[in-house]
Amino acid sequence: MRAIIRGSSVAGEMRAPPSKSYTQRALACALLAGGTSEILNPSLSEDGLSALRAAEALGARVSRSGGAWQVTGGSIETPGDVVDCGGSATALRFFTALSAHAPGASVLTGDASLRRRPMEGLLDALNALGAKCLSTRGNGMPPVVVMGGGIEGGETAVEGSVSSQYVSALMISCTGARGATTIAIEGELESKHYVAMTLEVIESFGGVCRADEGSRAFRIPPRQQLVPCRFPVEGDHSSAAFMLAAGVLTGDVHVLGVGVPSRQGDSQAVSILKAMGGDVSASDDGIRSSRSRLRGVELDARHVPDLVPVLVAVASKADGDTVIRGVKRLRYKESDRIAALADAMGRMGGAIRAEEDAIVVSGERLTRGAEIDPRSDHRIAMACSVLALASEGATTINDAWCVSKSYPSFFEDLRSLGADVEVVP
Repeated sequence: MRAIIRGSSVAGEMRAPPSKSYTQRALACALLAGGTSEILNPSLSEDGLSALRAAEALGARVSRSGGAWQVTGGSIETPGDVVDCGGSATALRFFTALSAHAPGASVLTGDASLRRRPMEGLLDALNALGAKCLSTRGNGMPPVVVMGGGIEGGETAVEGSVSSQYVSALMISCTGARGATTIAIEGELESKHYVAMTLEVIESFGGVCRADEGSRAFRIPPRQQLVPCRFPVEGDHSSAAFMLAAGVLTGDVHVLGVGVPSRQGDSQAVSILKAMGGDVSASDDGIRSSRSRLRGVELDARHVPDLVPVLVAVASKADGDTVIRGVKRLRYKESDRIAALADAMGRMGGAIRAEEDAIVVSGERLTRGAEIDPRSDHRIAMACSVLALASEGATTINDAWCVSKSYPSFFEDLRSLGADVEVVP
């Protein structure tokens, strides 16, 4: 599938898609809860559906009706086949940890990009807590095998700069450990907002996980039985950021279904765009952004790495340079996002210089249409699409299907706002 986006303006309102991060966390907790939970407004993204299939493989019984999923859990089963998590690192990491509670062995894997994502830190932590698991190729990457039999508990440590998903996976799964568990964080915990979201969801399901001051350690009482609940999934700030960026670059957009404040770290898109001079305002029913004269800024993206692609697009049109620090983890996402951004934005007339842990974006660029290979990375495809709206000529995004990983209706929503978008199967 190809998407062709021509320079055009946007105006109107649209509703943000549901948060895939909240959906995945709710599914993981519903799998442990004894009874039937209802997840309202779940994400139908590829990542959301990958998590749903993984939960079903581990014994969840799921029915769908009226824009909700009814998930019956309470007993984790040994999968009848390999658990394929598609391209979802969150699903892989969450359900790897949960599969330790199955009576038998589980094998979990994913697509080619997921099989390049690190798992070693999570596997080491699980083994330290009495589980038995390994990487089949011995390289710390998927496929992984988890022998099952439960988690004993105890103490383990996780490097905070690698992936907050390790911490969240352990927090959820260790509610069912036989003994009390302490997860110590080595170094600074990055993407800490995702861990705050995990704490929120655990509490919604009646669980207990205590964070020490500064989130230096997490303490989880043993043998907890999570309880079913009705969990409403709020709109996704990560996806909304692309539409807000389109607004400040080319028009006026009102994104419904997202609010500020929010535990979602990517809600910081509002304050960052404001710092860049963007006309952005939040109200009870959503967030509005309008065409603005933008300026370059310096910012730290350690806690909001998923915002970097769209911020690079916006910075390419701002006055002056923008310096984005804390980006080294972007080399280990769905693609090497630093290299992918430099290539794609360069083709469109942008200028990006990569340093060891920073990206420098030259602003005031006269960007133009180009043919883009997003490297199967949804955020690269969406960032280039937003920049295309503010560029001369037509931009072709090849393999545009990749946006379905997080935002299946992305191009449809852009078109509903008046953008000149053509999708070619």
